[in-house]
Amino acid sequence: MSISSAEMTPNKGEQSLRRLQDSEEVLQICYWYQGEGLGERFTPAAVLTFLNSPRERVIEIFQILADEGHLEQAAGGGYTFSAEGKRKAGRLFYENFTELQLGSHGECNAGCCDSEEECDHDQDQPSGPVLQP
Repeated sequence: MSISSAEMTPNKGEQSLRRLQDSEEVLQICYWYQGEGLGERFTPAAVLTFLNSPRERVIEIFQILADEGHLEQAAGGGYTFSAEGKRKAGRLFYENFTELQLGSHGECNAGCCDSEEECDHDQDQPSGPVLQP
């Protein structure tokens, strides 16, 4: 049994979902990039190493994010966050990574104690700076 090219081509709904996923991933990477002090401007080339996507696709996603108003083209090249884009990126980053900042059972979330027994901190609070969406 052979599969036709029409059956291999994703439908419009799948394409839209993939575009949304890619856009959210790029926003989160840009948010992380900025938070790590790597710069206020983003380029497709700078985030490409963090994605499993072809260069052309990343360029397309940057343009989509600019068209949607989440990124703005910066003078001198690259993109910066719009106010709304930074809020959205922060919210997405917070939702996806807050759980990873919690210590495991018996581990001090602040990182200053050797065991739960000697810890004065609330074990359910994230360690380090609290991310605000």
